Amino acid sequence: MNEVSVIKEGWLHKRGEYIKTWRPRYFLLKSDGSFIGYKERPEAPDQTLPPLNNFSVAECQLMKTERPRPNTFVIRCLQWTTVIERTFHVDSPDEREEWMRAIQMVANSLGSLDLDQRTHFPQFSYSASIRE
Repeated sequence: MNEVSVIKEGWLHKRGEYIKTWRPRYFLLKSDGSFIGYKERPEAPDQTLPPLNNFSVAECQLMKTERPRPNTFVIRCLQWTTVIERTFHVDSPDEREEWMRAIQMVANSLGSLDLDQRTHFPQFSYSASIRE
């Protein structure tokens, strides 16, 4: 099994799922698909404090938008049978592109693994589950 490494890290503004305020979070995107957010930048890569946000970008969809703020992107993922959208914004279009490219690269690499190599539970197909 390959060592899990940090692909990209940095500050993002994350919109709350219930209370729609923007909160700064330090995110780590890892090669195993985990996307982990902290209130403060972790002191070490093997951070032991519990994260505020922790989800997988495996089999996610990415969308860019200029609303509700400029340089926004949305990660749409399936958790069991529920579609979850998480909204982020950054300071520049280039920074947004960097994050989106890194997330898509990790998602694509996980999608190319054989089923018996995956470390997460099987997930459902988006095409049959998303209702706009």
